[in-house]
Amino acid sequence: MAEATATPGAGGRHQRRLKNYLLDPHFQFKYTSYLMLIAVALSLGLGSLIWRTSNAVIAESKNAVHQGEEVVARGKEVVAESQKVSLVVQMNIVKDPVYSDNPALLEAFKADAAKQDERLRAQQAQLVKQASDLKQQSVELARRQTTMLYTLCGALALLVVLIGAAGIVVTHRVAGPIFKMRANLRAVADGRLRVPTPLRKGDELVEFFEAYRSMVISLRARQEDEIGKLVKAITTLESKAEPGELESLHALLRDMEAALEVKPSLQPAAT
Repeated sequence: MAEATATPGAGGRHQRRLKNYLLDPHFQFKYTSYLMLIAVALSLGLGSLIWRTSNAVIAESKNAVHQGEEVVARGKEVVAESQKVSLVVQMNIVKDPVYSDNPALLEAFKADAAKQDERLRAQQAQLVKQASDLKQQSVELARRQTTMLYTLCGALALLVVLIGAAGIVVTHRVAGPIFKMRANLRAVADGRLRVPTPLRKGDELVEFFEAYRSMVISLRARQEDEIGKLVKAITTLESKAEPGELESLHALLRDMEAALEVKPSLQPAAT
């Protein structure tokens, strides 16, 4: 029985290298683009949701700043009105004949009015500080929103690129076996029954590829059996045949052995 020899080429094991990851660009780019489009759609949806939420927060912050500024303005009006009321009361006390001769009452009123004005000014200063803090927070939120926008765009772009790279890797696990099957089928079409080496670890289509591999092994076994029968028939007929009469059988034997890529079993008879 003829022994098969190891041959490189279509049946050889393909190593995973960076340049080999695009074995079938059309197939791989097609399905990778689908994944990237899905990633882009999800990214745009997520980014839009985050952007609208941040805009709502900033709008609330600006509204709070506006209300704070209105409170400060009203506070200033209250302080001004309080001072006017104090002056009017003081003038009335001075003009009133009952209280004009009582300077202690006027001083007591002035002291009380001064305390009231001081309290209002303190409250006004606190309101101004709160309004200033709110405005600073609003500016900080706007700055953070801009930073978040650039960060989000960068992160989503990186995510799309990573998904694209992952898509190439994943489709490579399908394209690799298809590429190997195509090469082996070409070899069979050229009349060479090579037994393909097993797929790499992690490749897809394993069951389909193993079915094909089993078919080739079965065909080789059948052809090896037929080669054995043909060798036996030629050996039996050589003593009875005329020189050159068995050349067609020798040619058939050479073709069958060439399909298996094995060493010739017999030499043609001398003419």
